[in-house]
Amino acid sequence: MLVACGSESSDQPKERSSPAEWQTEHLAGEHSVDFPTLLVADGDEALVLMVSDDGMLQSHLSKGGAAFEPGEPLDLGEEYAALGDAVRLDDGSWFALGNAGAREVGGDTEFTYDPLALRSDDGLTWERVEVTGFSDAMEISDLEAVDGRVVAVGSYRTLADPSRGGFEARAWTSEDGRSFEEVRLPDVPDYQGYDDESYAGDVVTVDGDLLVSGRIDDTAVLWRSADAGATWSRMDVPLLRDVYTIAGLGAVGSTVVANAVGLDVQAIRSDDGGATWEQVAALPVDDETEGWAPLWSGADRFFTLTGVDDTSWSEPEVCYADLDQCSYERQPEPRVITSDDGASWSSVALPVESEIDTVAGTDDGRFLVMAAERGGVAVHTWPAGVDLPEAPDREVPETVELVTVPEGEEPEVGVRYHAPIYVHCGADWLWFGDATWRRTDDGPGVETGAGESAPDGWPLVEQQQTVYGYATVVADGKLEYSTEDGTVIATYERRGGAPGCD
Repeated sequence: MLVACGSESSDQPKERSSPAEWQTEHLAGEHSVDFPTLLVADGDEALVLMVSDDGMLQSHLSKGGAAFEPGEPLDLGEEYAALGDAVRLDDGSWFALGNAGAREVGGDTEFTYDPLALRSDDGLTWERVEVTGFSDAMEISDLEAVDGRVVAVGSYRTLADPSRGGFEARAWTSEDGRSFEEVRLPDVPDYQGYDDESYAGDVVTVDGDLLVSGRIDDTAVLWRSADAGATWSRMDVPLLRDVYTIAGLGAVGSTVVANAVGLDVQAIRSDDGGATWEQVAALPVDDETEGWAPLWSGADRFFTLTGVDDTSWSEPEVCYADLDQCSYERQPEPRVITSDDGASWSSVALPVESEIDTVAGTDDGRFLVMAAERGGVAVHTWPAGVDLPEAPDREVPETVELVTVPEGEEPEVGVRYHAPIYVHCGADWLWFGDATWRRTDDGPGVETGAGESAPDGWPLVEQQQTVYGYATVVADGKLEYSTEDGTVIATYERRGGAPGCD
């Protein structure tokens, strides 16, 4: 039997097995499917807050690189609780703000979006506190603690049923984390209809000022405050005139990066505190995506994702090159990428390939990556003082150049075109060359919506419910549909009146 004794504090960092390896901790707790789990870093501490769908709060706290310690569970007494963010106050306590509440109306559940505020002296034992100053159903998206004041941003939900929206962007400030004062943001209209919708997303501190990202109608906006959120001005940023919304905002020193949806790049950056902006050429957006991605900053670095909604392994040019490589299962997860200046970015090699929820960094230089898993979350930590591991280049699928009918033109007789058929409702109809075609032969087919399997030799990708064959218009105006080796498996003629496919 071995016996150990000593007075080592539990606050001391545990010795790591290697200074240059990811350390993974699995934190137990129930988390909501629809609302995020928070990972917040302040100084050298990291806090995780999970809230279950039935309103059970579970906290975990790591101090100075030590292992996460589970806190005392707290029953909030509310279903559908969502926390927008948590911050450290000047007195050393933690403060979290969000919304909760529901009511039954005509047998249906409607969310009420009432304020939900929590406070903790040590990050492990929490209590619910009453807050005032919110005049309508509300939703908090971000918090910042600055100059002894809590600044919250988000929106009111002004419709009679708050779950239907009626969004009006707002900011709120508080000296004590209990009594909040509402602050109107410039140019935000009263909600009368969808064209008046507005929203405030992220708040960051840069060069002593606060910047808030948001949207009014279909245009992204940035607001600035030089007095800790008491008053605001709308910033004039020409690049935002073509941006629908800002998906993420982060600041490191005087450098600010905003992930912008609506440009041909994923992000814009400023190196003078937001006074002037430029596009981030290193983050182009391809034609298949909108450029949406979250953004985080910590430990003097920016983090974001690339490859969100990446469909590179299931595109037609991939499937026609090799049907065996055509698979949703081969779609890569989005990659975490990082930058210290917002201009040059590199991929980070993570210990597992999984969907990432949040990235944070501590003041002593550690990086934490959190991902949800069954029964809790996994937090992967990279030690301070060691360069982040760079991910290798990803495998690229083999492709072929597709032969398609130019838009507005007729298919040429005798030319063999790539022509996928979505066969959820069968192969009786084909959309090809801006026209509908009706099948004329009585051979076998496939209807994946009815659970049918394709006949032997049919190039069907079951996950996509799509047959990857070839269409050739022959001399009599008929269309032959064939496999890669030229075997005709169906014939069609041009005909209108195609039914819809559910």
